[in-house]
This record gives sequence, structure tokens and C-alpha cells, in this order.
Amino acid sequence: MKKILHISFMIVLVTGTFFLVSFADQKHLVQRYKSFRIEILNASDDALISEKEIRDIIAGRFGDIEGAMISMINLSELEKTVLDNPYVSVCEVYQTIGGSLIMKILVRAPLVRIMNDHGQQFYIDHSGYMVPVSFNHPSHVIVANGNISDRLVAIDKTEKPLSAVPDSSVLRQIYPVAMGIAKDSFLKSFIDQIYINENKEIELVPKLGSQEIIFGTAENTTRKLENLKTFYLKVMSRLDWNTYKTINLKYNNQVVCSK
Repeated sequence: MKKILHISFMIVLVTGTFFLVSFADQKHLVQRYKSFRIEILNASDDALISEKEIRDIIAGRFGDIEGAMISMINLSELEKTVLDNPYVSVCEVYQTIGGSLIMKILVRAPLVRIMNDHGQQFYIDHSGYMVPVSFNHPSHVIVANGNISDRLVAIDKTEKPLSAVPDSSVLRQIYPVAMGIAKDSFLKSFIDQIYINENKEIELVPKLGSQEIIFGTAENTTRKLENLKTFYLKVMSRLDWNTYKTINLKYNNQVVCSK
């Protein structure tokens, strides 16, 4: 008798649980999002896309998220739609118990603007990705030009990592130098341009003075930039800025100048 009662209780329990789950699922299908929030975790003045532009992209594909039925929004498709934009590097969405949808995003911020010898322009961002220029968000970053033959060519016409270009590419030389300059407030305000000469070596163009700063390759970038900074702060600060015509950083641990 006890065994029969136990079995009957289990049947009732399982049936009740199934009913509650089914009821919850049905209720979920008709629920609507109470709010939709976008959080750009690395927002900055140099960001290549704004929150409003991201919302416009989403609205064009899904309509208004706030007020939409939860069952009608495919979260994987929502993420993919945003990630298809070349100026977005990371996108994750999740729901809250209260019926809100939250999207967290990382956007691409340009490090250097490349102007190649084919007349094409594109950015390399801080993560080492090549991305198209955004004419809606002109960024005041250092420019690299001269003998640069690399093009921004991707199957999907969006972004491409530097790892996809040959080791011999001058872009691999430009990136660490631009990164080193961007990390130092003095150099960032002092260096105006990275120029690739006919020997595929780097020259730096200052905003003040008419010196030709011969950098060479990206080898020992940190040491070369530190030597350059020290030279200008401790030596050139006491001289006429046009005293030297050439400043050469190619030699080991020294700065060689010529008038």
C-alpha cells in the first residue's frame, strides 16, 4: 500500500512540475522586454562608432527592442548583427530576471591612420586590426604614409588582423612604433607623422622643428623612443630646434646628430 502511495505521489509531483514549467514557458513567450540598455565599456572620443549608431543598426534589423516580445528576439542573431560592423570588436547580450536586455560592447579605437601609395586610407586599431576609415568619426591619430603598398583587403570588406599580412609588411613595423608613441604623452604630442622611406625604413616627423628623425626598423622600439625623448628634453631644450638637420636613432643605444 505504501509503495502504491509513493508511486502515486511521484506521478502527481512530476505532473505538477511539468505543468508549472509549461506554464512558465507559455508566460515567457508573451513577455516583453521592459528596457534595453547598451553599455560601451571602452567608450572614448576616438571610438569609431557611437551608441546611437549601434541602436540604429539594431533597429534596422529587429525594430525597437524595448517593448518587443522576448520570444521574437534571437539573441545570437542580435549579437551577430552588431559584430558584423567592423568598428565593434566584442558584443555580448543577456537578459535580467526583471525583463531587461543588456548589451555590453567593446568598440575599436584607432591607433594610426595608414595612407598607402595606392591612395587608400585605413586604420590600425590598438588591438592590431586593420579597419576602414570612418568618415562619421574622424580621429586625430598619428598618420603613417610614404612607401606603403599594403591594402585593406578582406573577404567580408571589414576588418583584418595584422597577423594576416606577411612578416615583411611595413605595417608590422609601423604598429609597435605607433603604439610606443601613443603610450607616451610627450611623444604623442611631439611626433606628427610616421614616414616609410624608399628603403622601407621608418622616419619620424616632428610637429616642431625641421629635423629628419631616422628611426630605422621597429627593432628596439622602446629603447629608441626613450632615447629620442631624453634627447629632446635634455639636449634640444637648451638649443635652437633647428640646430640639427638629422637625428639618427639607428645606432645601438645612442643618438647621432648631424647639422
